[in-house]
Amino acid sequence: MSSLFTQIINKNIPAYEVAEDKNHLAFLDIYPLKIGHTLVIPKKEINNLFKLEEKEFSKLMIFVRKVALSIEKTISCQRVGLVVMGFKIPHAHIHLIPMDKESDLDFSLRRKSLSKDTFLFISNKIKKAFKFNYS
Repeated sequence: MSSLFTQIINKNIPAYEVAEDKNHLAFLDIYPLKIGHTLVIPKKEINNLFKLEEKEFSKLMIFVRKVALSIEKTISCQRVGLVVMGFKIPHAHIHLIPMDKESDLDFSLRRKSLSKDTFLFISNKIKKAFKFNYS
């Protein structure tokens, strides 16, 4: 059985995508800590990020950087934090979270509830910044 993220990659489940290339996908977290909270995944189904081959890992990090810079251009924040965790979904993923203070990365905080229109607005803003700078 494929993971939830593989189903998103295969377009079986919708997501608010912000960037994509041949090997990676970035989309908004539907339970964000902060507005603009984005998940970045390799399209290769692998449970542990650090089990990727070195070349695959390096390419993922280059993609992550581009997504983070696109978030910084569109979401008001001091920087974008990067967190690797996630035991609930057996597919390696990286959280990119706009932040103004360290506590913005506290996963015990209550998650935001956003409307579909808000998700679409945010995803389109980040997507435009990504395409403008990296296409």
